[in-house]
Amino acid sequence: MIAKIHPGNNFGGLVNYANDIEKKDAVVVASDGVSLASNAAITASFKVQAKTHSGVKDFVGHISLSFSPEDKDKVDNELMAKIAQEYMRRMGIINTQYVIFRHQDQPHPHVHIVYNRVDNDGNIIKGDCSFSKSAAITKALTRKYGLTFGKGKKNVRRDRLTGKDAIKYHLYDTITAALKDCITWQQLRKALSEKGISLDFVRNSDGSVRGVTFTDNEYQVTFSGSKIDRSLSFGKIDKNMVNIYQINDDPSDRPEFYPHYDTEYITHITQQYGQNGQDRQSTPSDGIEDAFNFTQASGQEGGTSSGSGIGSAIAEVLLQPHVVPSSGGGGGSSSKDDDDDDKEKNKNKYYTPRKRKR
Repeated sequence: MIAKIHPGNNFGGLVNYANDIEKKDAVVVASDGVSLASNAAITASFKVQAKTHSGVKDFVGHISLSFSPEDKDKVDNELMAKIAQEYMRRMGIINTQYVIFRHQDQPHPHVHIVYNRVDNDGNIIKGDCSFSKSAAITKALTRKYGLTFGKGKKNVRRDRLTGKDAIKYHLYDTITAALKDCITWQQLRKALSEKGISLDFVRNSDGSVRGVTFTDNEYQVTFSGSKIDRSLSFGKIDKNMVNIYQINDDPSDRPEFYPHYDTEYITHITQQYGQNGQDRQSTPSDGIEDAFNFTQASGQEGGTSSGSGIGSAIAEVLLQPHVVPSSGGGGGSSSKDDDDDDKEKNKNKYYTPRKRKR
């Protein structure tokens, strides 16, 4: 089950759409506090109560609940009304006028909940437009009533999308297609740029990357990756990227294209160990090049010298910059994605509780 929330300020237009018997094969499955004599009577009932609280911009409540086509034979009018009413209660839409209309013009069963955001006591209903709250409730109700969970964005009918939904799905389709051929952030940015999409990183105050956004340049609409789809969060995409430091790259480009690259650590390693695995001083660029050369030479000779082990260690750091070795207990570095659920938990096993002040 999927819910879409559409607050507005025009009861007349909404009621005419929701109760369109000819085009939508609409039927009222539940209502409270309004006259159902006609569309005009329904609208008038809503308007009278809305006027009891002046200064409210979006006093019209409208939420559509869509069920999977696979549940068509399972959800009759009575069950749909019951689920919609429970959804309303959990969302805090209580003590107010409402009408629940069922439409039967599509393969998937769905209802439109039209309600007054000014309740019976003249107060504004709050929290009824929370998308995160709605998502949690629809998931819980889908599970409670044994309904079918959606199978992702691939099955959504693109031709019926409008506004920001259409843009969001266009971004989803374009980005997922580009990811099949891109193994670095630089490649992805270039591929999307050719499709009219800008890629930008969201950074913390210390410059570390915590998220990614995508902008449709034609419509100038921006979404964070995780808002488009959980699979497009910074953390999820970055796990599949190869963040190898290109030796000849301009240093100013490195943090942008390789957000996890730890310059200080690589500099430390390459300054400390030379091509022969012995201590020496070198510039960062020389050290990185030596690390690659030494690793290749060790692999060809199949040697087991101490230098070979160091070369392998350097190669591992270069090829897996996400993993930064630390000295002592705990620590390391992590980039926290602002809108992802994949949060890294750093626990210090040597934690000592603070002493109480006496």
